[in-house]
Amino acid sequence: MKLYRIFIPKRYNDGEIIPVENTTKILNQVEEKFGGYSLDPFGRLPLIGVWNDHKQKKRYSDEVQILELFVEDTFDIKKWFSARKELWRQELKQEELFIIVQDAEIIT
Repeated sequence: MKLYRIFIPKRYNDGEIIPVENTTKILNQVEEKFGGYSLDPFGRLPLIGVWNDHKQKKRYSDEVQILELFVEDTFDIKKWFSARKELWRQELKQEELFIIVQDAEIIT
């Protein structure tokens, strides 16, 4: 099994709030493909991500929510996420969109 963690920003890079419909579209695609996910959109403490683009000499600061799901470890699933990542990055107007994959074992 793999644990996929998708860091979904709450704002475009220009600071404008991303409409809920854009995030809902991503959630719907994941649910349709895999049957479910975990997300805490109202977390008490916002997760803040900060990174610097040294080429453009620009600093980014994002509030993000993390979508998590457990899926089988297959080439097709990894390929699906790679393709979606680029689409989502463009739709959310981001320089980068992080998807982290970790080995996972669900205790039975």
